[in-house]
Amino acid sequence: MKKFVYIFAIAILIPSFARPQGMIDAFRLSSQHINGTARAAAMGNAFGALGGDFTSLSINPAGIAIYRSSEFVITPSIRFNKSETRLGNKSFMDNKYQLKFNNVGYVGFIANNNPSSKVVNFNFGIGVNDVSDYSQNFFVETGASAVSFLDGVVNWANSEALSNTYLKQAISNIEFRDWPTKLAWETYLIDPVEGVDGQYTNILFEGEKVKQSKTYGQRGGIKEYTFSGGMNINHTVYLGATLGIHDVSISQLTDYTEFLEGNNSFTFTENQYLDGAGYNLKLGLIYRPTNSFRLGFAYHTPTYYNLTDEARLSMQSKLSETRSSEGINTYKYDFYTPMKAILSGAVIINKKALVSVDGEFVDYSSMRFRNGGSYGEDNFTDLNSQIPGVYKGVINLRTGVEYKVTPQFSLRGGYELYGNPYKPSNTVNETTLSDNSSVLSCGAGFASKGFFFDVAYRQSNSKYTLYSPQPNLGNVALNNTNNKVLFTLGFRF
Repeated sequence: MKKFVYIFAIAILIPSFARPQGMIDAFRLSSQHINGTARAAAMGNAFGALGGDFTSLSINPAGIAIYRSSEFVITPSIRFNKSETRLGNKSFMDNKYQLKFNNVGYVGFIANNNPSSKVVNFNFGIGVNDVSDYSQNFFVETGASAVSFLDGVVNWANSEALSNTYLKQAISNIEFRDWPTKLAWETYLIDPVEGVDGQYTNILFEGEKVKQSKTYGQRGGIKEYTFSGGMNINHTVYLGATLGIHDVSISQLTDYTEFLEGNNSFTFTENQYLDGAGYNLKLGLIYRPTNSFRLGFAYHTPTYYNLTDEARLSMQSKLSETRSSEGINTYKYDFYTPMKAILSGAVIINKKALVSVDGEFVDYSSMRFRNGGSYGEDNFTDLNSQIPGVYKGVINLRTGVEYKVTPQFSLRGGYELYGNPYKPSNTVNETTLSDNSSVLSCGAGFASKGFFFDVAYRQSNSKYTLYSPQPNLGNVALNNTNNKVLFTLGFRF
C-alpha cells in the first residue's frame, strides 16, 4: 500500500478520504467538529455542562433534561472555504462557497405532576446535527518538471512485472492497485518493451519536461440523527442518553493533468463516493450542586460504520488522437471509531454571564477496520496493526463565554483546540497534520418569551504537509481555512 501511494504521489498528493486502506481516512471518520445551533457554535460547542441547547444532545445527552419547555430549532449556514497551497516559492489560492443546513431539532418537555417524586420532568428529543464536514478544495501546478506521473506508472509496472496478457484483460479483472497502469496502457501512454514481457516504457522523450496541474474538490460529511431522552432529578442531577444514527455521504473529484511537448497532454481523473451508516450510544450526567456551578460527564461508545466505497478512475490522452478509458470499483467494509470521554464544567455569574469548558479524550490508536464482505478474512490485519504506531490519544479542549447585555440580548465567544493525533516522527503515507487544529468563534443572540434568533461566526484552521515528488521544490504546504456563518431560528412553547 505505502509503495503504491509513494509511486503515484505526484497524482495523489492528498490521500482519498474515502479509500479505506488509508490511515488518514480512519482519522477523518473518527474526528468530529460539531456544527449544530448558532449559540453552541458561537461558544465553541462547550456545552457538556450547560445543556439546554440541541447541540448538547450530540455532546452530553444529559443536556436535554435542562430544558423547561418544548422547543423547535433550525440552523442554516453559509460556508466560505479558502485554501492556500505552497510548492517551492509558488503560492496558489482557491475559494469555494456553500449553503447548507446544519441542524434541525425538536425537544418535547413533559412535566412530572407527582408532588412526591423527585423527578421534576422527562424530556425527549429528535433531530439532526452536522458532526463532520469534509468540504475542502485546492489547486496546485508546477512549471517544467523532469518528474512525470508516467514515470511512476512505468516503475510500478516494471517492478511488478505486469505481463502484456494481464493488461489486455478487461479492467474488471485487473487488481485495483494496477488500474493506473491499465488506463495508461489503454490510452497509449505506455508501451511494452519489445521482446521483454512485463517491462514498459512511457511515451516521453529522453529529458522531456512536463507541466503539471491538479485540482481537488471534496463535498459532504457526516450527519447525526439523534434520538434522545433525559430526566431532571430535583433540579440537581440531570441524566440523559442519545442513540446516534450517522449518515455518511462524501464525494470527491480529483483532476491531474500533464502538458507534454508538441501540444500533447493527458488527464487522470479520480471520482470517489463514500456512502454508509453507523450508530453509537451516548450516556451523560450533569450535576448542579449550586445555582451557579455545574459539572458534566459524558461517555460515547465507538461508532460502528458499514461503508460502501465507489471509485471511478479514468484517463484521457490527447496525442495524435484523443483516447479515453475508465473503470469503476466498488467495495464494502466496516470501521469502528474510538470511544470518547468528556468532562465539563460551567460557572454562571450573577445570572448575567457564564464560562464553560469541555475536555474531551479520544484515543485514535484504537481505530479499527473490519471486513464488510468484499475481502478475505485478514484483509485489514496489517493496516490495523500499524495504527497504534502512528496515532495516539489526544485531549481536545472547548471553551465558551456568554454575557447578557440585556435580558433579551447576549454576546458570545468561543475557542476550540483539537490535538494533533500523530505520534512524533510519524507521517501517514505522504501527508501529516503539521499542527493542532483550532476554531475561533463569536456570535450574538436575541430572545423573547417564545422566540429566539442567534447568529454565529466560526473560523477553523488546519495545516498539512504533503509529500512532494520533487525534492528541489520541497514539500507541499496546505493551509486550509474555513469561515462559516450560522443562523438559528427557534421557538419555545
